[in-house]
Amino acid sequence: MPTIVVGVDSTETSLHAARWAASLAAREESELHIVGAYDASTSNYAPGLVIPQEVVEAIASEAKDAVKSAAAAVLEAEPDVRVRTSVGEGDAARTLLEVGKDATAIVIGTRRLGSVRGLLLGSVGITIAAHYHGRVVVVGDEITNGPVVVGVGDTPISDPAVQEAYRQADSLKVPLVAVHTWAQLDADALHGFGIEPDAVERMSAEATEAVAERLAGYAQDYPDVTVERVVVPDDPGKAIIAAADARKASLIVVGSRGRGGFKGLLLGSTSQKVLQHAATPVMIVRE
Repeated sequence: MPTIVVGVDSTETSLHAARWAASLAAREESELHIVGAYDASTSNYAPGLVIPQEVVEAIASEAKDAVKSAAAAVLEAEPDVRVRTSVGEGDAARTLLEVGKDATAIVIGTRRLGSVRGLLLGSVGITIAAHYHGRVVVVGDEITNGPVVVGVGDTPISDPAVQEAYRQADSLKVPLVAVHTWAQLDADALHGFGIEPDAVERMSAEATEAVAERLAGYAQDYPDVTVERVVVPDDPGKAIIAAADARKASLIVVGSRGRGGFKGLLLGSTSQKVLQHAATPVMIVRE
């Protein structure tokens, strides 16, 4: 049976992630593996420090309680989902990567920190998103029933993300918004560099036609999914986030060139920008 892994801790956002993962598991007829981790080791700056056993036990107990709470929340939301739990000792990112090596996806939560709009990922989220070989979903505090938004490139590199976005939209029974940018600068900046408005409109029309051709095959496979195309001159990450915010999207899907593993390529700039700033759950899809 396919497995989806969700990493949890004692935060409310972690429960959001667990419920989101449970919904995905229900839709994909998968088992849900809820994983907690604790690390009671000391840094190289305190090599002689010995942490008392009762402190280690307290840290471990907190991780176990977080897993139990997540399991209860999941079974309340999706009572038919098969749930398994485990708690590992050690670095959380490495624990999740090891447990999830044969899973179809790893889901994690991230807290809203800093600015009003920014979702600043912690080291666990960045490490897993950058190095996991499969799908990674980063869930914040905002969960909606809006459309799925996907970034569409002008090369086959984005095709796996597009296909997954169609699959998610079909499963969620929501529309799909396909976002493509044909320049790194917005229209005002292009005008400032002497490019006439008519030329901008012509290039947008040509890009829109090209995107329609790239999506045509997927539309045949998912005939029930309605598609809105957003083709603009702009920074890709900015355009994807703007489209998602304006439509209160339920999910953003973006691709990644990286193959995963600690020797693999890291995330591209667009994926990083979307992960850092989107309020919507974000799914990273590998080639």
